[in-house]
Amino acid sequence: MIDISRFCLNRKAAPAITLDKTIPLVANLGIKNIELRNDLYGAPDNTTILDHLPDTEVKQLLDDNNVTVETINAVGNMDSREMIDTNLQSLKQMLEMTKNLNLRNIVFCPVRSQDDQRSAQQRQDEAVANVQDYSQLLKQYNVSGLIEPLGFLDGTLRFPWEGQAVIDKAGVDNFKLVADTFHYYLANVTETDFHNKVDVSYIGLVHLSSVLDRKEREKLDDQDRYMLDEHDIMDSVQIAHNIEAAGYQGLYAFEPFSNDLKQYDEERVQEEISRSIELVQQNI
Repeated sequence: MIDISRFCLNRKAAPAITLDKTIPLVANLGIKNIELRNDLYGAPDNTTILDHLPDTEVKQLLDDNNVTVETINAVGNMDSREMIDTNLQSLKQMLEMTKNLNLRNIVFCPVRSQDDQRSAQQRQDEAVANVQDYSQLLKQYNVSGLIEPLGFLDGTLRFPWEGQAVIDKAGVDNFKLVADTFHYYLANVTETDFHNKVDVSYIGLVHLSSVLDRKEREKLDDQDRYMLDEHDIMDSVQIAHNIEAAGYQGLYAFEPFSNDLKQYDEERVQEEISRSIELVQQNI
């Protein structure tokens, strides 16, 4: 059974709950890890990561509740060389505003664009060069990076083995991958693919969500993502089971995305989290 200490809450699971209430909420459930976001209230805006609270107040909340900031989501367009200066500026801003919070990781997401005309080799080359630059800046703050492959058809880095190759070619030691069950499903990462192509030692975090709508795989989007449910068409719990069985020992974070969750009050959020934890613990 997965110990409670290995669960994490992404703030997308409680988007209507302010940070000063989210931290004690997760602590009361026994969860010791949280993912912050720069897009919880709309378009990415780093000034919203801490809900405009002073870092000293956030640090006190974290310390009082024994909660750790596992990640900030996210630096976008991470594999676009023409965006490197903008991305480094954004990354430095994130690192500066959280330098007293013992932040562990920053999540990096690839480009999503149907108009991206780069070849696969160009995309990889730019991702490698960018990761090398990100790595140097992250090391100044003793923070690591997590690349999150996005399985959408317009994603430029869709598969976990592509992320592994970028890390290898970049030659960095402070980057791993996010294994997101939604994006595994979108990219159609089969169990055979997983066993033959995915090296679990590269996985630094697992994101869990459920999809209940039986629409076609390629028509799914973030709005279809909810907390875990026994009727999940992706069978996220089975994906997590495979990852765990392969030797993964890290955290499992709940990352739904549907705007419906903005209607959830604290009681509903706690119920959903507890049920999701139970589903994982009963099956892994």
